[in-house]
Amino acid sequence: MDNLKNITIGVVTYNNADEIGELLDSITECSSFHDLTVYLYDNASTDNTAGVVKEKYPWVRLIEGKKNLGFGRAHNEIIKLVKSKYHIIVGPDVNIHTDTITDAAKYLDDNPDVAVLTPFVLNPDGTQQYLPKRNPKLKYLLGGTFENKFKWAARLRAEYTLKDKVITEPIDVEFCTGAFMFTRTNMLIGVGGFDDRYFLYSEDADLTRKLRSIGRAVYVPNIRITHKWHRDNRRWRKKTFWIALHSNIKYMMKWSKM
Repeated sequence: MDNLKNITIGVVTYNNADEIGELLDSITECSSFHDLTVYLYDNASTDNTAGVVKEKYPWVRLIEGKKNLGFGRAHNEIIKLVKSKYHIIVGPDVNIHTDTITDAAKYLDDNPDVAVLTPFVLNPDGTQQYLPKRNPKLKYLLGGTFENKFKWAARLRAEYTLKDKVITEPIDVEFCTGAFMFTRTNMLIGVGGFDDRYFLYSEDADLTRKLRSIGRAVYVPNIRITHKWHRDNRRWRKKTFWIALHSNIKYMMKWSKM
């Protein structure tokens, strides 16, 4: 499928019927909306996510999966279709601010050595959301799991996310969050997209590391998004801890050989 627009967006959903509208509405309000093509791969949701998109957002190029492929594999199905200058990987629980895409595109235009950009992330209440910016390590997984219980864990989490640093200018980072990755499409395709072996978690760290082999990964604090993030939900954290651990170990085993 040819794409004549400069910027494509890839979204992967799984039972996101109650929140996908907020993301898609925010995209329509972007200053660059008419230069965008949006692809959405639905991972066989059981809550009518695909139905909501078809009914309310017919301009979205919807791909209805027959089973849950996971985050990275589903995004790869989208990446196979795009021929844009820039491609954005964005989570279904994100609100993109009006000038975010325009500003990110300009930053990459002005900095041709940058392969991927990650933004300043806000919680819905307007506070800063601190997401990883260093390569994953087992200690950081433990830090994130127990940060609200132990001081040592909170220190590890702060180290992992650079929460302990005041950052007002763009800096190079090791890890760009999968909540919003603004990439050069040719570089994204050049590294083969996501590693299909990850079902969930660590695939964004892995992709960042691959992109860093051919360009820079940069955190730009004046470019912003809002991210709902379900991490504070105890049931969610318990359910996903073992998936995250498995992915983290897979990541470390892979990159220890490099």
